[in-house]
Amino acid sequence: MIEPQPLSFNYYQPKPGHPDWKTLHAEAVALAREIEPLIHKDADDSWTDRVADRTRKARSLLTVANNYRINRSRFKAGNHALRPLYFIWTLLYKCNFRCTYCDDHRGNAYYNLEDEHLGFADRVKALKTMRTGTSAVYFCGGEPTLDPDLPVFTDIAFRLGYHPLMINTNGFVLDHALKRPEWRNWLRSMDIIIVSLDGLNLERLRELWGVKKVEQVLVNLLMLRELRKVVDFKLIVNAVIGENTVEEAGKVLDFANDLGEVWFAPVPINYHGEKSEGGFAFKRDMISRPDYQALAGKILARKKAGELIIGSSHILDMLLKVSDYHCLPTLRPHVDPDGRIAWPCRGPKHVEPAYLKLLDYKNVDECWQAANQLKTANNFHGPGPDQCGDMCAWMQNYTTARYYEFLTNPLGAGVWSELKEFGFQNAKK
Repeated sequence: MIEPQPLSFNYYQPKPGHPDWKTLHAEAVALAREIEPLIHKDADDSWTDRVADRTRKARSLLTVANNYRINRSRFKAGNHALRPLYFIWTLLYKCNFRCTYCDDHRGNAYYNLEDEHLGFADRVKALKTMRTGTSAVYFCGGEPTLDPDLPVFTDIAFRLGYHPLMINTNGFVLDHALKRPEWRNWLRSMDIIIVSLDGLNLERLRELWGVKKVEQVLVNLLMLRELRKVVDFKLIVNAVIGENTVEEAGKVLDFANDLGEVWFAPVPINYHGEKSEGGFAFKRDMISRPDYQALAGKILARKKAGELIIGSSHILDMLLKVSDYHCLPTLRPHVDPDGRIAWPCRGPKHVEPAYLKLLDYKNVDECWQAANQLKTANNFHGPGPDQCGDMCAWMQNYTTARYYEFLTNPLGAGVWSELKEFGFQNAKK
């Protein structure tokens, strides 16, 4: 039986307009107790389950090491069609939120796009094909938890040896979903669950998300925190830092750090394509503001102090300061709901991407070879007329920049620390 501890705050100080935490926490604990008997817990693992999970993680590490060997050889030969760190799979465009800042990297709101996703058998085939080139997959949307097949896919991916298995969700429907029989193994399958939380002022969240019952996201986040006591996974809150949400993001940082078992992921909002002095394709006005600089400094100081913040100190420093970097887009390919991949990148400004159907190829290497013949991935990132023409301030892009450092300076770049941050460490602090 889950035994809750009352919420206590140190960094975070509730303000008018913030939630009634005592009430929300009580609701979350009641939900966790209701759901606990319905899900597969760590204590339910058989000996063979434990061996299979250790094997999954070991196979993943072997894939990462082998891919690095292959990628270094390709990079030295001038071939930037690299095996991915992970696939970002947009399962569907449908979403129950209307977030003001969210788009598909091409300027289109997900909820305005028409869903034409693969059938079940083709989705399974896509999972198997992606596994030939990487050991990790990141489910997103739209809102991926609205996909009725999600728990089936994550279970299949788990058995295919994917690690880490990641998802980005608004978390709104998880209290209902986890009560369904088909979701019994879902928490056990997931390694990293990222819940979007862009502030703690309820009225501001209603404006940002375009929904009324924003408290449910907070309840479900606290519910997941309670369920971590019986199922081990890394729980992260993802806070967008926009021109009008700097203070709110700081509150989310404080709140997450006080929870003690929830990681914080900063997401400076991406104004890609807007030209301004000092940056060819990033609006830097917000970056120079004193309130933003204070928040960036606080995040970096908390990371140094050992608080749970996603990203190494090196990557966080680059991300929060929007430093220049060398992006390798083929390391983090996006798969659209219809199974297409935009090559080499989903949303370049200067050129149109090439599109390929992943299922037309036996494996990732074959697909990448065909893609590179249509449009080269070599030195694609940059301001030139045949380059992407952008400088997207995404964590995923800075991750590829770190990988570039590993390729060019394998002994001095700090590979192991980044592997730990990426998900090869235990979810608990």
